Amino acid sequence: MRVSMPRQPTLGVSRELFAAFAFIASVLVPADGVRAQGAAAHRELLDRYCVTCHNERLVAGRGGAPSPLVSQLRAIGLTLDTLDLAAVGERPDAWENVVRKLRGGMMPPAGRPRPDEAAALEFAAWLEGELDRAAAARPDPGRTAPLHRLNRAEYRNAVRDLLALEVDVDALLPADDSSYGFDNIGTALRMSQSLLERYLAAARTVSRAAVGSPPPAVVGETYRLATDLQQHDRMDRLPFGTRGGALVTHLFPQEAEYDIQVELGRARNVSVPYRLEIAVDGAQVEVVTLAPPDPDAGGSTPYANASSVTVRVPVPAGPHDVGVTFFRNPAALVEQVRLPFQNPRRGGAAGPIPIVSSITVTGPYNPRGAGETPSRARIFRCRPAGAEPDEEDRCASSILSSLARIAYRRPVTDDDLDTLLGFYTDERLAGGSFEAGIELALRWLLASPDFLFRVEAPPPDLAGADVYRISDLELASRLSFFLWSSIPDDALLRAAEENRLSDPAELERQVRRMLADPRAVALTRNFAGQWLQLRNLADTAVRPGDPYSLAFDESLRRGMIRETELFFDSIVRENRPALELLTAGYTFLNERVATHYGVPNVQGSHFRRVALPAGSPRRGLLGHGSVLTLTSHAIRTSPVLRGKWILNNVLGTPPPDPPPNVPALVDRKTQAKTATLRERMQAHRDNPACAACHAMIDPAGFALENFDAIGRWRVVDESFNSIDASGILPDGTAFDGVAELRAALARRPERFVTTMTEKLLTYALGRGLTHADMPAVRRILRETADGGYRSQSIILSVVRSDPFQLRRARS
Repeated sequence: MRVSMPRQPTLGVSRELFAAFAFIASVLVPADGVRAQGAAAHRELLDRYCVTCHNERLVAGRGGAPSPLVSQLRAIGLTLDTLDLAAVGERPDAWENVVRKLRGGMMPPAGRPRPDEAAALEFAAWLEGELDRAAAARPDPGRTAPLHRLNRAEYRNAVRDLLALEVDVDALLPADDSSYGFDNIGTALRMSQSLLERYLAAARTVSRAAVGSPPPAVVGETYRLATDLQQHDRMDRLPFGTRGGALVTHLFPQEAEYDIQVELGRARNVSVPYRLEIAVDGAQVEVVTLAPPDPDAGGSTPYANASSVTVRVPVPAGPHDVGVTFFRNPAALVEQVRLPFQNPRRGGAAGPIPIVSSITVTGPYNPRGAGETPSRARIFRCRPAGAEPDEEDRCASSILSSLARIAYRRPVTDDDLDTLLGFYTDERLAGGSFEAGIELALRWLLASPDFLFRVEAPPPDLAGADVYRISDLELASRLSFFLWSSIPDDALLRAAEENRLSDPAELERQVRRMLADPRAVALTRNFAGQWLQLRNLADTAVRPGDPYSLAFDESLRRGMIRETELFFDSIVRENRPALELLTAGYTFLNERVATHYGVPNVQGSHFRRVALPAGSPRRGLLGHGSVLTLTSHAIRTSPVLRGKWILNNVLGTPPPDPPPNVPALVDRKTQAKTATLRERMQAHRDNPACAACHAMIDPAGFALENFDAIGRWRVVDESFNSIDASGILPDGTAFDGVAELRAALARRPERFVTTMTEKLLTYALGRGLTHADMPAVRRILRETADGGYRSQSIILSVVRSDPFQLRRARS
C-alpha cells in the first residue's frame, strides 16, 4: 500500500485535518519508505551543488591535467556521487564530514553556486538524524588507551593531593608530547627508558622531601625574575606601600638556618636611598638601605653600589613564603607630572630604579630536625610510641595502606600492601629508622605503575560483548583527572567504592562539588590554556628594537594570561552560558592591562571584574590581549593566524595545512607609501593554490585588524593607512569590524558550542574524537540547548555521555 506524504495545507483544508492525515501517513508509511523519500528529496540538492566537484571522475584522476582545485579534491577523496543517501549509516565517516562543512558554511566554497541557508541547514539536520539513528543501532563509545600515563601537570597535582607537597615538576620531568591540541592524550603519553629513569629520580626526590629527610649536602635554589618584569608598582601578595620584588614559596627541608641572597639590578650609583625588605611568611627579618656614597665617610657607605644582599635567618621546616620588596619612595614632583614609562627597561622621570633580579635560598645550616610540616602530618597518621616491632609494623601498615588507596585510586589488595611493607622491612633490617622505612616504601609507591598509569581493562565477565560500562572506580578517575587534573579525593573515592556513582543524582552532586572546589582551576589552566592556546603566549618573544618592544613586557604578558584565565573560570564557576565567552560585557583587569586597553579608573596590581560599555571592542575572547597577541607576529599583526584561530577554536572548521614553500610577506618599507596588509596579502589570494583556503581564513582575521600586534586598539596601521576590517564569513555573512563579526558568530550559537563541546570531550577522554563520537556531541547540545548552553550543564552532559561512561573492549 503506497501513501504519499502530505504537503502543507492548501486553501480550504483545515490544519486539524492536515495534522490528522500526517499522523496517519506516519503510521502507514514504513520508516524505510520515509527515509527513502527524504533521501530522494535531498539528492537533488547534492547533485546540483556538490557533485559537480566531489565526483568520482575528478577524484579518481580521469579529468585531465589537475588544477590546484582538483589536486585538493583528490587529497580529500570525497566522491558524493557514489554515496547512497538512502544508506547514510553505512558511511558515517564521509557524511559527518559533509555535516561539518554544511554547518560551518564552508561548502560550497565562496564563488560557487550555493543553496539558500534554510535548505542547507535542513539537509544537515536530516543527515544528522540519519547518522544518530544509525549510531543508536550500532553504539560505538570509542576506546581509550588501556594504559594512560600521568602527564607532568597531573603528576604535580597528584603529589600535591596525596602528600600535601608542592614540587617543581618542570625540574623533575620533561615536557609531554601533545596530540589533538592537548598534552593528556593517552596514545601520545609513552614511557621510554630515559623517561622511566626520570620518574625514578623524581620519586626519590619527592619521597625525601615529603618525609623530611635531610639533604645530602647544603643546596641552593634560585628564583629568577624576568628582566622585563615591571617593578614600579606593588606586586601581588606583597604589602601595600611597597614596589617590585617577588614573593616565592620555598620548601625548607629541615628546621635550620638558611641564607637568603638577593641579587639586585640597577642598584649602583643610586641618587636617593632605597629601602629593601626581606620577610618570611610576612614577618620582617631584615631591612637594608641602598644609599648613594657618603662623601663625609670617605666615599663608602654600607650597601652603597651593592649588587647583592645576603642575610641568614632561622626558618622552620616546610613550605614558607619568602618576600623581597622595596619600600615605595614618596613620588617626586617631577614624577607626578611625568609618569614612569611602563616598560621597565626605561626609567621614570628620575631615571632607572633598582630592581630585584633573583632570590637564592641556600641551606640548611645547623639543622635541628625535620620538624612538623603539612606533608609529614599527611603521611604519619600514627607514630609508634615505643620500639616494639609489632607496634611499628601496625603503624607502617596503616600509613602505607592509607597512602596506597589514594595513590592507586582503588581499594588496596593484600599483594599491594605486602609489596610496600617489603620495602619498609628491608630498610628497617638494614638499620634504617622507622621514617626511613616509610620513605623507601613511599619511593616505590611513587614509581609504581599503579600510580603513574591510569589502567582501564575490560571486566573478566564481559562474555563476548564489545561495549561495556566502566566501573565506578574507573569513572571516578576519569572524572577527577578531567576536572582537577589529579587523583580522586576521599569523598569521590568513597562514593566509587560504594558504587554510588552509577546513580545519576549522586554523579551530578559530585560534579557540582568538584567544580566548586579550588582544584577546579586545573580545568582553566590545562583545558582552556591549551584550547585557547594561552600557553603559547609564554613563548611570545619581542626583541629589543622590534616595533612593540617598548610597550610589551613581562607584567603585561602575565596580566593578559591572567585576564583570560579569570574570565574563563568565572564562566564555569558561575555556570554562565558558554556563548558569553564571545559576548560577555565584562572582563578582569588590573591597572597594567587596563592602561594598555585604555580603560580608565582601574588602579592597583590586583585583578577585579570590570563592566565594559555597550560599544566596547573588548567584549569576549576576541577582545582579549592574550588571544590578539599570540595570533600575531612580533613585528605586525597576522590576519592568517587570527583567522585560523577563529576557524579552529570558534567555528570548529580548521583549514588544511599550507602548501610547502609559501613565500613570506615583504615587511620592509621600501617606498614612501607602504601598502596595507590586505593589499600585500592579495598575492596569496591571487595564487590559485592558495586562494581557496585564504578565502576562508583571511576575512575573520581582517575583522581584528583594528587591534595591533599586542592587542591595542587603533584606527590606522603602522604606516598610517586606514584600516579596512570588513569581510565575509565562509557562510556568506558580511561584517565590518570585530563587533559585527562577534554578532555574526553569536547568531548561530550552536556552532561555537559544538566546538567547545568537542574540545571538552577530547580533553575529558584523553583521546581524539572520531565520526563515531559526533552523535554524542549532538546529544549534549540537545540536552543543554533549553538552558542556554550553560557551561556546567555542558560539562555535566559530557560526564553523562556514552563516550565518557562506556568503552569499547577491542580496538
